[in-house]
Order: sequence, then structure tokens, then C-alpha cells
Amino acid sequence: MSFVLVACLCVTCQPDDKPVSVTVVIVLATEQNATIDPKLKELAKEVQKRDPKLTGFKLVATEAKSIPVGDTATINLTDKQVLKLTVDRAKDKDGRISLTLNPPGMDAVTYACACDKFFPVVTPHKTAAGEQLLFAIMAKPCTKK
Repeated sequence: MSFVLVACLCVTCQPDDKPVSVTVVIVLATEQNATIDPKLKELAKEVQKRDPKLTGFKLVATEAKSIPVGDTATINLTDKQVLKLTVDRAKDKDGRISLTLNPPGMDAVTYACACDKFFPVVTPHKTAAGEQLLFAIMAKPCTKK
């Protein structure tokens, strides 16, 4: 099973006419060691439920972008791979922000961000060293008004 380690996607709600602040954390996972970056401990547990062979998790980078509703941003991951991210809606009646992700080597996924919940995505991309590219999205959407 392939996994893409996308990092934490933290979305801070703004009024509907303002851009959404998005943070992406990029991660590489491996079967070759059991070293887990302390910041990725919870993410590793979730990913390992689907693929227990992935035992090592390394934080690669963090990137922040401000994206207007309806616009698409490109996030450079690692190993020349990119994530295209569209902010579909600033918030719904429940305060969730809708995002569409286009991870490398996968079909688009539309996701309504739930507060403080990780959404792990494991892509099929592997580096030359055999590390699996992953990303996990965590959003902090607006609360109900």
C-alpha cells in the first residue's frame, strides 16, 4: 500500500472574503528503521493502522501559504513531487473548510477539515532511498457562529 506523507495542514479561518492560511508538513516514512520524529508520533500511529510496515517517520519540511477561496496553490513536497491544493469553501454551517487535494500519483480528494483531526494521505511515490512520501492534513477551521 502506498502512502503520501503530507504534513500537517493547519487552516486558520478568516472571514469569508479573506484568504485561508494553510500549513503543509511534509513527511517521509520508511520500513528501514523505527526512528519517529517526536512531532509525528500521533501521525505515525494513524498511518501504521493501514500500513504497519512503515516504522520510521521523518519530518522533511513545513510550508505555509495564504490561499484565497476558489484559488489553487502548488506546494513543493520533496523529490520533485508537488501537491496541488484548492480552497473550495472558507467554511460551512459547521465551521468546516473544504479543500481539494491533488497529491502526486493519486486522484483528487475533497476534504472538509475537522478541527484537530489528522487526515493522513500516503502516496505511491517512493524516493530513490525507498522512503514513502506522505502528507497528513490537520485543519483548525472556524468554529460555529
